[in-house]
Amino acid sequence: MSARLKGRKILVTGAASGMGREIARLFAAEGAALALLDRDAAGAAAVAAELDAAAHGCDVSDRAEVGLVVTAAGEALGGIDGIINAAGILDIVPFADLAPESWDRMLAVNLTGPFNVVKAALPFLQAAERATIVNIASVSALMPMAGTTGYSASKARLAMFTKAIAFDLGPNIRANSICPGVIKTEMTRYLWENAEHTARAADRVALKRLGEPGDVARAALFFSTEDSGFTTGTELPVDGGFSWR
Repeated sequence: MSARLKGRKILVTGAASGMGREIARLFAAEGAALALLDRDAAGAAAVAAELDAAAHGCDVSDRAEVGLVVTAAGEALGGIDGIINAAGILDIVPFADLAPESWDRMLAVNLTGPFNVVKAALPFLQAAERATIVNIASVSALMPMAGTTGYSASKARLAMFTKAIAFDLGPNIRANSICPGVIKTEMTRYLWENAEHTARAADRVALKRLGEPGDVARAALFFSTEDSGFTTGTELPVDGGFSWR
């Protein structure tokens, strides 16, 4: 690795599994000091032990808990100059069957969670010479699909939230979002463990395969380095060529 993140102090949510875990692994390999947050405290601790990072059990929808955890993480790291908001939940159900509690929970985790984390980390981010925020949205923010009313709404709002804070927090803090397509994580296990479903999903994209967590991790690295130094307030589809069809 080229140690492109040497000296950086980055907080990653949803780090116990999936895209968050792969981002943490790549960022550690690139030299970043990390604070890993996840509601699954044991899972976060396991990843942290692997990477010599700090782990914190945290429900990102709990504003008071986020405030305490992010402050403690920032003090332990000696600052925070990067945020990766990868925590998220998905409930696929037709709108007629969508429970209000499911709607509320998806908005709480997928939208209010990143707000809570960025708000709590803002004093650290503003104290840094330069800082980056990367929010993991979804291709569903760009192209709603059947059964994803709550999820699509939460991720579209997250993409707009990212644009808005890019204006408010510039020039020293950049904020961008990534819109993954179908990525092989626990959240999509129902799809990629079924050969027929996998083939159908792959056939819908130009690259004829499902995404891997590493595909998203490399995009997050791009947005967290000066390779994207003149890019803020945008969303990058990492979907194999699905959203522009």
